[in-house]
Amino acid sequence: MKTTIQIRRTVRLVFILAFLLFPMVYTNSAWSAQGNLKQVTLKVEGMYCAACPATVRLALKRLPGVVNAKVSYKEKKATVLYREDKVTVAQMIKAIKDSGYGASQISGINEKK
Repeated sequence: MKTTIQIRRTVRLVFILAFLLFPMVYTNSAWSAQGNLKQVTLKVEGMYCAACPATVRLALKRLPGVVNAKVSYKEKKATVLYREDKVTVAQMIKAIKDSGYGASQISGINEKK
């Protein structure tokens, strides 16, 4: 029969192994979820101050499937990283227009690998 000390050591070892292996499992599933990411650049019209990009970025990030949005006041554009199975470019353009700005797609959709 195992003593209390042996049981504690076994439980501690199980927790340590779980703690060490969990990040590997989580990282692998996170990488597989990024397999269908796309990137698109949108032209944004009507930004007249340095605070306007924050409004556009917030409108984009509220959409399910938008992973990241970078909006440049100087360049008048938004670069969006998104999951194509969750959101479309048309939905992004609509969200920008609904927030009070003009938007259109620049060139094509570039696949992000």
